[in-house]
Amino acid sequence: MMRREKVKIIVTIGPSTNTEESLRRLKARRVDFVRINMSHSSTDDLRYFIGLAKSVGLPFIVDTEGSQIRTGELRRPPLHFKSGDTLKLLGKQVRGDLTKISIRSPEIIGQLVEGDIVYCDFDSLVLRICDTTAARLGQVTAQVVASGLLGSNKGAVIHSAFSRKQYKLPALSPKDYESIKIGLREGVDHIAASFMRSGAFVDEVRRATEGRMKIISKIECVDGLDHLDEIIGRSDYLLVDRGDLSKEIGIERVPLTTKMIIVKAARAGKGTYVATNLLESMIEKSKPTRAEIHDIQQTVLDGAYGLTLAAETAIGSHPFLCVNTLLRAVECVEKYRTVENRKGWAEAKVKTADSLISPHGGTLVDGLVEEYSAETLSALPHLSVSDEHFMDAEQIALGTFSPLRGFMVKEECESVLGNLRLPDGTVWPLPIVLDVSSEEARRLPKTGGIVLTDSAGEPFGLLNIREKYPINKEAYARKLYGTDDLAHPGVKAVAMMKSVLLGGTVSVFRRRPSLHKHYELSPRQARRLFEDMGWRKVVGFHTGNVPNRAHEFIQLEALRQTLADGLFVHSAVGKKKKGDFHSAPIIRSYELMTQRFYPLGKVIFGTGATFSRYAGPREAMFTALCRQNFGCSHFIVGRDHTGVGNFYPSNASRDIFEQVGGDLGIVPVRFDNVFYSSRERHYVHEAENNRAHREADKLRVSATQARQMLLAGKRPPRWFMRPEISKLIVEMIKNGENVFV
Repeated sequence: MMRREKVKIIVTIGPSTNTEESLRRLKARRVDFVRINMSHSSTDDLRYFIGLAKSVGLPFIVDTEGSQIRTGELRRPPLHFKSGDTLKLLGKQVRGDLTKISIRSPEIIGQLVEGDIVYCDFDSLVLRICDTTAARLGQVTAQVVASGLLGSNKGAVIHSAFSRKQYKLPALSPKDYESIKIGLREGVDHIAASFMRSGAFVDEVRRATEGRMKIISKIECVDGLDHLDEIIGRSDYLLVDRGDLSKEIGIERVPLTTKMIIVKAARAGKGTYVATNLLESMIEKSKPTRAEIHDIQQTVLDGAYGLTLAAETAIGSHPFLCVNTLLRAVECVEKYRTVENRKGWAEAKVKTADSLISPHGGTLVDGLVEEYSAETLSALPHLSVSDEHFMDAEQIALGTFSPLRGFMVKEECESVLGNLRLPDGTVWPLPIVLDVSSEEARRLPKTGGIVLTDSAGEPFGLLNIREKYPINKEAYARKLYGTDDLAHPGVKAVAMMKSVLLGGTVSVFRRRPSLHKHYELSPRQARRLFEDMGWRKVVGFHTGNVPNRAHEFIQLEALRQTLADGLFVHSAVGKKKKGDFHSAPIIRSYELMTQRFYPLGKVIFGTGATFSRYAGPREAMFTALCRQNFGCSHFIVGRDHTGVGNFYPSNASRDIFEQVGGDLGIVPVRFDNVFYSSRERHYVHEAENNRAHREADKLRVSATQARQMLLAGKRPPRWFMRPEISKLIVEMIKNGENVFV
């Protein structure tokens, strides 16, 4: 039997995926091979797509037309033929009409006999041969048995009155031989050989490819089934084309026949790919059917070595969503199947959002609980905490701060301050602590449960105290902020902290109230939403401002660079400093952006109840790890990201990611100086642009300048902020709404 590996993915490329960027996006999605359908492509197309695949490093498979009988081109397809009509079938290639159609395998014309039934285009049109007297001249006459439509270049299957009759067809067409020559010149090392009818057919493909290509023999006709053992023996891999096979055997037999082929090939140490109709509905729709997902997963469970997408990615409207959907279905099975122990499979717990990046630390913490009884709450000591501590407790419980399960004990706090890691080695940059006064500490138990209440005395959660320990504020500030200068807002905040820290696990039964609570997605909600959107790669953007054109440039450029499926704009709505934007204008501005300006279906906006720690580079990493827990695979890190005055170098927030090496799951997307070029009339990322730009051509507007203009009722220049956004903010100010803190 074959050793089980990850399921291989073959993607058919075509008009919907005919650019270098398209192939880069496919490569970024674990696609193993690409191919084009040579029954609908020319050798010029083949050269183009092989070159495209080589340019991005994606392995290519040469596909053959093989010995399939096909109709020719039509003048005005599709044509509707009526029952009883007669028409000529010609071996000569002409553009067909209602009186004549060509057969692209001309040698078949002389083999037809009166009474043969010809099924065209998945039985859309059924013909009966009624006159073969001119067969030597390359034509026969057929009568329409069942009315139907016919398009150009469609497959045809002949059912003879002689049940054992085998038609003599070549293993390869002239175009196939030319395709093989092109593939050999370009170093292609796999070939998918269509309509392999016998071991001799495989031998001919081996001879034509000079033994330099791995042969994937396609089983898609009765002859192939009749000679299956010899085809398996002489091939490197098998591929079951369920579409063409269903033209020759009853559709109800296709699933069991596919499974039989997979098992037989595996016993011979050969892998079997399965193709056709995997996600047919997604050629037009953005969602699969449940039946399609079941089919994919059952095919994997049956032992398929690989799966092939065809029209879904070649001509479909949602090629990358199709790949994402296929991978989600496959990876779910790969992750939870057990080969030997069926009991283990039955007991496996299939979690949600498995196709997205894993939460930081591997598990998304869940500390939300049902409300405790009044008796339980009244029996425990109560502690009133600040709104910031309420936020932290809520985010711990939601899993935003995974892997943290509570406020840090002393060992955790010191480890994070000292080396950016938790004691178990997991990267974590910021201490998340709960400070209390010495008087409060004395009245609380050394260990055990206490009730956390908000500033109004309303209970919202429980803290199971593990440890109480004093804080050395000076050392704490120096390690966290790199300074003890009270001009630093973080240092100033530490100086105002109480003297004792409580460490222990947190559970929350009441979420913090907010005017905009419906925008506060939890990590689980965001992950489910990304999955429902069909996203696998997601770029996160942390913000506390209304969008300007530089933000927009960075966001869309990050989408392009990472080849991601979508952008998650996540705005902090906690405590702000003087001059910051309030949450309402940020939310309304991004609503407008999502509705009118962002690419459709590419951006989700949400808010998070958190606040600035003023920790510069440490906070940049913290904001990234939090977005990983929301399902983001990438995170935008800008110049002076979460910077504080002149306390940190402009590149510090980017360099800290290098400091921890490859121990992060999320990938930072770095941006340096960004400016609007008055000469080129677009934004430029200086680090990505080698051309020299005069300083006079570099246009920038500072946040302070923009705020002053808006407060004065003036709109910043349109290259800095969209007029629709500035109009919205100016109108809010005129209406007396709170825009700035």
